[in-house]
Amino acid sequence: MSSNVFLCVLSAILISGCAARPADTKPPVSLADDKNLIVGLWAMQALNEGQTNVAEFRADGQLLLHSFNCVKSIREPTDVMSYSVADDGQVINMILPGNTVELKVLSFSPQFMQFTSWSGGIQVRYDYEKVDKVDSVCDRYPDLKAERARNTPYKESDFVAAPSIPDHPGMDRYIGTWGSDNVVTVKIARDAHGGFYLSMPSDKNWHYLYNNVHWVGDVLHFQRYTYSDNEASFPHPRHKLQTPTSLEPIPGGSLREDFILNGDPYMSILRRMK
Repeated sequence: MSSNVFLCVLSAILISGCAARPADTKPPVSLADDKNLIVGLWAMQALNEGQTNVAEFRADGQLLLHSFNCVKSIREPTDVMSYSVADDGQVINMILPGNTVELKVLSFSPQFMQFTSWSGGIQVRYDYEKVDKVDSVCDRYPDLKAERARNTPYKESDFVAAPSIPDHPGMDRYIGTWGSDNVVTVKIARDAHGGFYLSMPSDKNWHYLYNNVHWVGDVLHFQRYTYSDNEASFPHPRHKLQTPTSLEPIPGGSLREDFILNGDPYMSILRRMK
């Protein structure tokens, strides 16, 4: 397994976020005091696209990575590599054939550890928790049932499409194909009966639906839903993703798009492309 693949499988923070750590009232410890504190089984604290792993640090310097697809109840082949801990306890070196990956330790206790590394130019944080055994690791994730349900084909009952836009004055200001950096984001079109609706062209992997379309003043609000027909894309976080979105006219003929993704607000400026 390459270092990039390892980091991709290892990462939980990019998609799922990290689980909250319980308060630790014991005196702080450091790997600098005793490098053998890392020896044992450490499991990811959150699922990453239905996958997880247990890192088994052995006293002889071997690191075994036990990987699981919990959604499909599949255990992947175990990867074996070496590791070392820096004398100051601040870095764990993951030693792969022809490459060494540095994992910078942010915090460490006998039960929890947190570290960062760089993957694709992005600094990624990992949270791990000490566990007693490998085989039952998938049972520890309370969100597994929901993740398994998400990794299924779209059904109409999952999200009932209702893309029609309620009547509103000045619709010429909104009608058109809108996007950013030459990428289409949303289309507001007129139907055969003179009404208006939201749409978005499908691509080879993704389809888009809309509902809960309503106005707050001159700001158009709606829910956007993304899904795939491709089974290989079911684990992707975009599959069955609902995104609260709004469009607001701004000076210069553009639209301000605001949306919420994984609880965080984002904004972009859309320009009429057609």
